[in-house]
Amino acid sequence: MLIFSKWSEIMNNNLSKHWDNIHLQYNSTYDGWLDKYIKLFNKDDVILELGCGRAYCSKYLFDNGYKYVIASDFSEVALKIVTRDNQDIKTMAIDISKPLPFASNFINIMIADLSLHYFDDLTTRKILNEIYRVLSIGGYLIARVNSVNTLLTIPQEYNELGKNFYYDGKMYKRFFSKEDFDILFEKFKFYSLSEKKMDRYAKTKILWEFCVRK
Repeated sequence: MLIFSKWSEIMNNNLSKHWDNIHLQYNSTYDGWLDKYIKLFNKDDVILELGCGRAYCSKYLFDNGYKYVIASDFSEVALKIVTRDNQDIKTMAIDISKPLPFASNFINIMIADLSLHYFDDLTTRKILNEIYRVLSIGGYLIARVNSVNTLLTIPQEYNELGKNFYYDGKMYKRFFSKEDFDILFEKFKFYSLSEKKMDRYAKTKILWEFCVRK
């Protein structure tokens, strides 16, 4: 058990450093994907962005009058950049693979843009259970994740560790099928679910965009 714990610590440190480097180099802009969901929000909602990166979603919401926004990420470097560029936005260091540091039914809206598809099946289930616990009754999770149809662009050197779950030597990636939503989100009520294309990267990425309610 001690050996496994030490290995897990090393892996987490390596992942943290990898994401730190990504956030130092990568820059993008908000692409408007949340616009259609704004009608579901109230101005006094407590909103948590999971895996915020540069916090483009949090900034968009804050700039549109939603003042109770928390931008959270695993990477301390990312959070320092967010604080530097958006001093009014509250930030929190959160590893979503661990229990969320909130009371049950506390958060009204959770945003997870491309941050839920880095985990194996067991960890993904634990994360979704925590999200369900922390969401308020009637609260929403709005997210985007990799679709299995993106697998066509996965390099051959990726190691397949499980069904639609890969490791490239630096990070893990999971790809969701329509059936995954039927199983993993059975506690939630679906508001919307659709497959979309994103051209923000060098190669077109195919995503599932969804909104579910507790």
